[in-house]
Amino acid sequence: MPRKILFVIFLFQSCLLFAQSRSKLDSLKSRFDQETSDSLKIVLGIEISRELHRNQQGEEEEYAYAQKAIEDALHLKDTLLYARALDNFGLLYRFHQHYREAIDFHIKAFNLVESKKVKPYYKMRFANNAAVAYRYVQKYATSVFYFMKALKIAEKEDDLRNISISNTGIGNALSNIPGREDEALQYFLRAIEAEKKRGKDLGIAINYQFISGYYIDKEDYTTARDYLSKLLQLNKEIKNELGLAITHELLGVSYMKEGRNLTKAASSFENALGRFKVLNNLPKQAAILKNLGNVQLKRDNLTGAENYFQKSLALAKKLQQYELVSANSIKLCEISEKKNNYQQALRYYKQANTSEDSIKLTDQNVRIEMLTRKYNIEKKESQIQLLQKDKALQQTVMENQKQKLEQRRLISFVLAVGLLLLFVIFLMQYRNYRTKKKTNARIQKKEKERMKAIYERNLAQSEILVTRLQINPHFLFNSLNAITYLIQSEQNSKAIKYLKIFSKYTRMVLETSKQDVISLQQELKLANYYLILEENRFEDGFKFRITGSNLPEIEEVDIPPLLLQPFIENAIWHGLLPSTREQRMLDIVIVSKSKSIEITIDDNGVGRKAQENQNNLKKHKSMGMQIIKERIQLYNKSYAEKISYKIIDKKNESGQTEGTRVVLVLLQDSSVNTEMKI
Repeated sequence: MPRKILFVIFLFQSCLLFAQSRSKLDSLKSRFDQETSDSLKIVLGIEISRELHRNQQGEEEEYAYAQKAIEDALHLKDTLLYARALDNFGLLYRFHQHYREAIDFHIKAFNLVESKKVKPYYKMRFANNAAVAYRYVQKYATSVFYFMKALKIAEKEDDLRNISISNTGIGNALSNIPGREDEALQYFLRAIEAEKKRGKDLGIAINYQFISGYYIDKEDYTTARDYLSKLLQLNKEIKNELGLAITHELLGVSYMKEGRNLTKAASSFENALGRFKVLNNLPKQAAILKNLGNVQLKRDNLTGAENYFQKSLALAKKLQQYELVSANSIKLCEISEKKNNYQQALRYYKQANTSEDSIKLTDQNVRIEMLTRKYNIEKKESQIQLLQKDKALQQTVMENQKQKLEQRRLISFVLAVGLLLLFVIFLMQYRNYRTKKKTNARIQKKEKERMKAIYERNLAQSEILVTRLQINPHFLFNSLNAITYLIQSEQNSKAIKYLKIFSKYTRMVLETSKQDVISLQQELKLANYYLILEENRFEDGFKFRITGSNLPEIEEVDIPPLLLQPFIENAIWHGLLPSTREQRMLDIVIVSKSKSIEITIDDNGVGRKAQENQNNLKKHKSMGMQIIKERIQLYNKSYAEKISYKIIDKKNESGQTEGTRVVLVLLQDSSVNTEMKI
């Protein structure tokens, strides 16, 4: 295809890409203006600065968006976003070839995140960018140091892309350190290996380019051109026009430095020049024209050389590449001297000096501008740090005030608790006094008649009435008599033991009397104390066992306090004590089922029929069972859980009485219909 047609196609594609870039830039700016999230706005500001550079919209606007991103990240106090904004600012300096100015920003970005828990990608990126900037200012050892940091992270993360980037960077830096050039090759080869694993031909091509440059520097032109041949073929396969242009440029450099085949050198440079023209890459065109001039100088073709240097000079002036202007002017000065045109030589010499002055002036302006921007950023940092210190001071003052307030509250709380404890102690003492008084009153009156009268007077206060009946006055009276007897008969150790259990039992009764319900474990503990007291009081009158009191399922089960005691009293007094059996036994068994807890009170006494033979016992049973029934009814109305019970008269095969069994069922599922059986 003719080169003119290629150029037209490329021009059309360039226009299309430019239009797309403009559309993308407008879209980014629109999103930036509408964005309400501070974090996203910072990211958009960074993207806009890059897009402005790609569209070559002007350095000032690029730096304005980049600096705004830095200031916003500072105010947001987001370390990672601040580091990204700083790194972006350094990249903009690098894009404009202000490498020395870029270093501070890349280093600061890396130092901010090096010890932080951020994505490893950012640590690698910032370290690699710092290393590249150091390489451009010829601080190769420092460059290797930062490339090595990035490589260490990349290898730990198995990040092939960054492994390749870091190895390539180390190779480029080492190839510029005297005495360490040979080490560079192994890093280029490692980079190629990583790119092959990634399947990225472009990465392989870049490293072939660096390896060929490495061999050109070593003046091993044959090996250099072997790699350039591979590079040429690879760029053709991936249709990389820029890569092809660079490859032909390097071929021209190898032939020119070798000096054996200047025709091939000129041909390669011409090929590269044509391709850079199609790509509209003016800086590269200027550099190639200068090299063509050098080839003609080697041929002693002064006129041809002069022509190329003048073309390169014109482009360099247009691009404001003062270093290239100076280099071309020096070459033209030398040619004019050889032609004995000293006036023209002097003019070119002055132009070279003027360019050097322009370079210095530009560097100074850039340096001043960079220092100004850096000063503004540091000023912002100082202001924010000062604000943070003021805020911290205010926070400290507030914390001190808060601590004082907390101390006052604590003192008030301790005093309140102390007063409450004193009140509780007084209340308990007063309660004990009243309990004793009531106990003496209960001894003089019939328990059942009084309970019935109180219950009928006010059903709503039935629980209060029940608590007054929680301790059988006869039991208390008899227990106190038993203790008195033991003391009088000088059985002191036994009296102390009996008194300890009696005091524990009495205290538990007092503590639970104010509660509507207590845990089944507490109830079983009360029953155990009661049975120990009764067993000791009647000596060999009966024995008892409690089975299943340690089941974990009963920890959350609640019942009315002293619900079991009436059943146990009946079993002892009206079942076991009247019995003539040699071994009189009371068994309490707790069994956990899927939705219920079953409590069995089993005795081998005389049974209910024998009890009913005595009129007073029948009346006692009737009154006791009525109270139990009313307490259970009240509980079932008040709580979701339900209680039912039944009394079974045990008989043997011949129909003789074997005792009595009471079975209480505590249902945990309120939806189950319950029925009390007596």
